[in-house]
Amino acid sequence: MQNFLFVIFLFIASQVFAQSLSDSTSNEDDIYLAYKNAMRGVIWAIENHPYKKDVTYKDIIERNKKICSIKVFRQEGGIKIVSIGSYNSSTVEIITYKSFGHNYK
Repeated sequence: MQNFLFVIFLFIASQVFAQSLSDSTSNEDDIYLAYKNAMRGVIWAIENHPYKKDVTYKDIIERNKKICSIKVFRQEGGIKIVSIGSYNSSTVEIITYKSFGHNYK
């Protein structure tokens, strides 16, 4: 009987430990996917940078979920990009500057 209870205890303990490992991996995966979504916004902003507007706002929506919010600010010699990517309850914000090497007005 004691061996049976010990086996049940080990089984329950292993299930709890496995659940805690999968939760931490899930959080890391969520953050990584939020980062990828933010990078998609940065790439979109670089490929579609505004020539005439001072500020551009864009949301990228995929499968009826907003995955990224982008703000593009025209500055002298380039653009400033603020991209906020999200996945589940995780968000990642990337702020970068892209220089174009010439001054367009």
